Amino acid sequence: MQQRRQQASGACQEERQPQDESKEHSVKTTPQSPSRRGCYFSLAFSIGSMGLACGSLWQIPNSSDRISLQRGLVLTSLGFIYFVSLTDFCNKYLLETSHGQRFRRKYRLMMSDVLEITNKIVSAIQASFSFLVGLIVCKSTCTKSFVYASHFLMEAYGWFGTAYFMYDIWSMYKVHTQKLADKLHLLRITKGQGSPLSNGHANGKVNGQSSGGNNNGSTPGTPHEICDYDGACVQIPKDGRWDFLKYVITHPVMMIHHVFIGTFGLLVVTYIRGGGHCIYSYMFMMEFSTPFVSLRSILSTMRLKDSRVYIANGLLMLATFFVCRVCMWPYVMWRYSLAIEAASMWAAMCGLPRGCLVSIAILFLPQLYWFYLMVLGALKVFLPQKRRPPNAMLPATSGATPIPTALKNGKN
Repeated sequence: MQQRRQQASGACQEERQPQDESKEHSVKTTPQSPSRRGCYFSLAFSIGSMGLACGSLWQIPNSSDRISLQRGLVLTSLGFIYFVSLTDFCNKYLLETSHGQRFRRKYRLMMSDVLEITNKIVSAIQASFSFLVGLIVCKSTCTKSFVYASHFLMEAYGWFGTAYFMYDIWSMYKVHTQKLADKLHLLRITKGQGSPLSNGHANGKVNGQSSGGNNNGSTPGTPHEICDYDGACVQIPKDGRWDFLKYVITHPVMMIHHVFIGTFGLLVVTYIRGGGHCIYSYMFMMEFSTPFVSLRSILSTMRLKDSRVYIANGLLMLATFFVCRVCMWPYVMWRYSLAIEAASMWAAMCGLPRGCLVSIAILFLPQLYWFYLMVLGALKVFLPQKRRPPNAMLPATSGATPIPTALKNGKN
């Protein structure tokens, strides 16, 4: 029981052997066990915090009323409780209940896989809330004034949603460190079984899972480096831990996006600005594509990339991302130019303050980059490149010994 609690807290399973893990998974959790009670206790916390947040808004008489600072801080606190307890519930359900253990065995999920799935589930739920709020505010304010109308729900979720973006940075960090820990664990197991290694990559398989290489085939430069799941070669931490500050530095685009949306994007534009909520509602509706992005990651973690569901979801993800994140801001700027009766959309943009233009660039440019990556991924699915046979040998040069293609690319 103590070991399963350590699993729920994200502890590393480096010292466990696969056979011990399978024995633990074979033990079913009874409905009366403390672990299952703790699972649903977290769910009760999550539902209760959301209920309190909604109840605090019930007595606001007019849709154009402002959210006070005290109420906003309460909403942010409830947001932290909601997202943390929801994450705890998902982790405990997958790790400690009989249904969750059967699900893990079926898809051969490691600890990092569980944390990844939980992170994406919470992300999809938050995105659904954001889209719903944006849709309600858009219908309420855009018919009144495109530039000056306001709605209390926009400010309320601005405070509540800020907690998610701050929480998600830590959640992604925990997923990242667990992926490194799991990969190091697989490398130790493979070394113990006497399998050949090449630059820190295990060329064998453990429990049916590939233990070497990475998702883009890059190869570490030294034996003291390992290619993480983001495709970057990183230094192996001696104590199995990963410095949080280094993680923030090595993921600048994601950090800038989260900090900007969580602070300036949600608080400044909704609370301090106090208007223009029709325009900001479109920013909230950009999250419509996020559930498809999250589902794609979940299906990939479950090794269902060859399924029809994965392909269909990928097409929906591309379509919704293009409409909601790439085309959204040009459309908003066009509507804005019509509202202020500007000569053109370009003239309307030139009339905006410099800080506003910088904010739009910070929000819009990463969307183009991510859409570019999605298009590349889609091309690999629908236009797969022909691969050489696994035993193909590269031609020898200058009398050097031929190197197998699989080892040169860092793949199994």
